[in-house]
Amino acid sequence: MSANQNSSLASSFDISLEKSKALVNYSNDLQDSAASSLGRSSSSALRAADVVTNSLTASANPNPNPYITSAAISPDFNGDGKTDKVWVNSQTGEIVIRLMDGTKVLEQKSLGTYDLSSWTYNIADFNNDGKTDFLLRNKTTGENDIALMDGTNVASFAPLDKVDPGWTSSIGDFNGDRKTDIFWHNATTGENALWEMDGTTVLNATVLDTTNPALTPTVVDFDGNGKSDIFWRNSTTGENSVWFMDGTQKSEFALQSQDAAWTPTFGDFNGDLQTDILWRNATTGENKIWTMNGIFVTEGALKTLDANWTSKIGDFNGDGKTDIFWHNNTTGENTAWLMDGTTVSSEAFLASNDPALTPSLGDFNNDGKTDIYWRDQTTGADKIWTMDGTKAAETPVAPEEQLTPEWYTA
Repeated sequence: MSANQNSSLASSFDISLEKSKALVNYSNDLQDSAASSLGRSSSSALRAADVVTNSLTASANPNPNPYITSAAISPDFNGDGKTDKVWVNSQTGEIVIRLMDGTKVLEQKSLGTYDLSSWTYNIADFNNDGKTDFLLRNKTTGENDIALMDGTNVASFAPLDKVDPGWTSSIGDFNGDRKTDIFWHNATTGENALWEMDGTTVLNATVLDTTNPALTPTVVDFDGNGKSDIFWRNSTTGENSVWFMDGTQKSEFALQSQDAAWTPTFGDFNGDLQTDILWRNATTGENKIWTMNGIFVTEGALKTLDANWTSKIGDFNGDGKTDIFWHNNTTGENTAWLMDGTTVSSEAFLASNDPALTPSLGDFNNDGKTDIYWRDQTTGADKIWTMDGTKAAETPVAPEEQLTPEWYTA
């Protein structure tokens, strides 16, 4: 695969440029897999793919940690430091971007419609302007497009070369130029490649070493140098390793194994800008944290929570250290753990909600502290918890801004 394959793709998009501009969605969870693999039917709730980059781009948000502030991780289309929302209509495929100002919608715009069953996506910041962009991928045809965003408008749009549908994309900054790059992985063959990007231009397309197809990659930064690394996990054997990257050059090291029953979630729990790992055993309910310093691991055990609890990552007190939000999908109970490395510095049970409500996290008011958006998929009567540590101030979404049940947000 090279950056010059299928150079005639650009001309084929001339006719459908406007339609293609509408093919936009986003990802803002920091808990799921790093590979983007949407594949939704029209009735599916659109969940987000985890895209952990390590851009240290200056942000309008006062939080010092890029896990919270980077526009390549948390959607911020106008660069004001406030998390924005994207809504998708599961019946029509229409997409609406909402620029948020606290609990209010500052501006919204429809980007048109697209086939939800065909397109996958990553969010990114390809031009280092602090505004969220999109990599759009057709998992059927292998087509790829970049949409550079400016608020609710597509400022620039460009098709890229086709990549066989067997490949999936992940987002990172592998050369440290603060512009998002694209890591490609073929889960069937184990092939890997890297596109170093400058806006909508592929500067270099490099084939990397082939890995065991049993390995799953996640983009991280274990050494905190602002250049993305790749964490490899064999979910069958529990083996782990890492590629420390410098552009397209890699240094490979083995990490200690972790039984296959454990699932990793990535954050920065001690605020040193080096990716750490929250390990959860959903069978036993055990939890523990690895704080990483290159290949050196400091492990700390956390409280056990049964399998009904699911976690999301945020920073509720704005100290630059990733915290953990726990939601019980059966009882509707919620709790927040404020973290200091491997230690829970403060724990509080928050108000319970209807178990059917779905939480998504972001900093909607630009105070450096993660808030919680609660989606009521049945009635549309959503609400936002503005967080200050373990205290939550609840504000209902205004009736005129509520969306009917066919609308989904990640």
